[in-house]
Amino acid sequence: MQQPPKFIPDKEMGKIGGSLWLYIVMQLTLSFMLSFIAMPIFMSAMYFDYSIITAFVTMLVSSVTGIIMIYFLSNTFKRNIKDLKFSFKPKETIDTIAMMYFLNCAIGIIGALLSKFGFPDTSPDFSLNGGFLYNLFTFINVVLLAPIFEELIFRGMILQVLSKYNRIFAILVTSLLFGLLHLNMTQAVPAFFMSLVLCYMCLKTDSILVTILAHAGNNFLALMSVYSDTMVLIPIVIMALAIYGLATIILKSKEVDVFVKEEKTGINWYVKFFKKIPNALYLGFTTIWILGSLIINMF
Repeated sequence: MQQPPKFIPDKEMGKIGGSLWLYIVMQLTLSFMLSFIAMPIFMSAMYFDYSIITAFVTMLVSSVTGIIMIYFLSNTFKRNIKDLKFSFKPKETIDTIAMMYFLNCAIGIIGALLSKFGFPDTSPDFSLNGGFLYNLFTFINVVLLAPIFEELIFRGMILQVLSKYNRIFAILVTSLLFGLLHLNMTQAVPAFFMSLVLCYMCLKTDSILVTILAHAGNNFLALMSVYSDTMVLIPIVIMALAIYGLATIILKSKEVDVFVKEEKTGINWYVKFFKKIPNALYLGFTTIWILGSLIINMF
């Protein structure tokens, strides 16, 4: 069993919530500022497509806030990106993609069923259904930028800091924080379950590259799934991955059970974590935002 530290560095725990507050504020502020600045420029041009502006601004905001956040967390927790391991492990990467995609399919089915009763569908839509520039910006953001920055921030920094106390606690809290960051039910639910797989595989493989590639692979498949009606190979690959993912989850169930038993502890790290004001505020604000958006969408 992993031995917990003899003391709790209160400032370190509280800084996680504070860092995520900074991340949200930066994203909202930059999105508003860039959209406000870019709108007149595009409107004065001969060709105007608001979807292109949105995709470009999203890509730019992801880049800027991701770089700032990684730099900030590196200095806050005294962790260097160079200290992370980037070992290439093909089988573990494929296993991770498959497990994520099975969960993605399962959540999509459940979401579709719940939508019959008035709930919003919780399967995210990453369709490449626009023009060339829109598709290009969306692809870069979803398949390249998001996997790199989100993995370095959540699995590379936050997960590693929290895992010093207890790895199950670290996986669950990191996944919760990651899901809530999306600020909408459509993405928060899948993101939470995807993160459970990513966090576990990151700790077991000791490689951040595995989760970056798996995250990118999962997002790529989500983008390509829109063409399943026209390309016969895509639904075959998706079905094969979903089946392989289910088999992998079943085969790893004993391994996960042992992992959970090894991490049992009498210390309630969840209470200690969310007793920190920045963490509690982050939890409350994001939860209210998501529930408010859910209620509005239902009516």
